[in-house]
Amino acid sequence: MKVGAPRLYVVLTYVPRRTTVPVGALGPIVFERGWYAYLGSAAKARRARVARHLATGKPLRWHADYLFTVFPARRAWLVDGAAGECELAGALAALPGAARRPHGFGAGDCRCAGHLVRLPRRPRRRDLAVAAQAAGASEHGAVRRFAPRGYRTFSHFCK
Repeated sequence: MKVGAPRLYVVLTYVPRRTTVPVGALGPIVFERGWYAYLGSAAKARRARVARHLATGKPLRWHADYLFTVFPARRAWLVDGAAGECELAGALAALPGAARRPHGFGAGDCRCAGHLVRLPRRPRRRDLAVAAQAAGASEHGAVRRFAPRGYRTFSHFCK
């Protein structure tokens, strides 16, 4: 990882049908059916931040908390070396058929188009690696699948 590079993460969820979700100060947001990747960063305690996004029954603090309460996370990855969450979201949204939706989601502390990307299909680690490289990460080791401590895999955690 580059010295001083942001410690990023991606949390994935699936919305099975068009649904309106109240999202804090953003108000009611219509989510179309599809896969959504939320991109975040944590200067410290990244694993704890991702685990919090995966937890149930938590206080609703971030935009993503509202979405994950209705549609729980399916998978998460840790991303090292990319320039930042805005750049990584832009690179992921540049994949064929992807787009940042809704505008401003998760971007309360910046002026970018948002940190939530709607994808035409379930993304694979390779898709994230391509986006991470486009956002400045090195070719090797930038994307790792997240599993909470004490669990061998994320899917085991979700059951």
